Amino acid sequence: MSESRTLLYRTPGGRVDAPLSESPLDAPSAEEAIGYLLADGGIYRLKWGEGRLVGRFDAERHIFRTTAYGERELGYVEQDGTIVSAGLFAGGEAGWVTESGVVVQAGLILGEEEVGRAEGPDALAAGGALLLLFLPDEREAAHRQER
Repeated sequence: MSESRTLLYRTPGGRVDAPLSESPLDAPSAEEAIGYLLADGGIYRLKWGEGRLVGRFDAERHIFRTTAYGERELGYVEQDGTIVSAGLFAGGEAGWVTESGVVVQAGLILGEEEVGRAEGPDALAAGGALLLLFLPDEREAAHRQER
């Protein structure tokens, strides 16, 4: 892979915020690459080996989701690795990225949990994309399956 890519991996067993009575839905059985970021700011989801543009990040590590009518800011990553959500109801610190690229999701009820890792030059932005874009998408897909 090109040096201009930052790879994003989902860690096995990481929660998808399933109800406490159930095991995590769609948790991978082994670490898997789920997306990548390009140096130009594009955030791509891997599906069947192909990358599909799902968002972007800027120079200040603000994370944006691509929508049918433009884009929406999801949050940002501070220089120290703290990931901050811009969510209307659940805004605030969502977790952090360690110096080695490990992504940790933080929660008041379920505590802290390693949910993935980023490998490459934009590891901080990739960690933010995991917590602010990829995991919420997984949660939404899991909720749709329950209906």
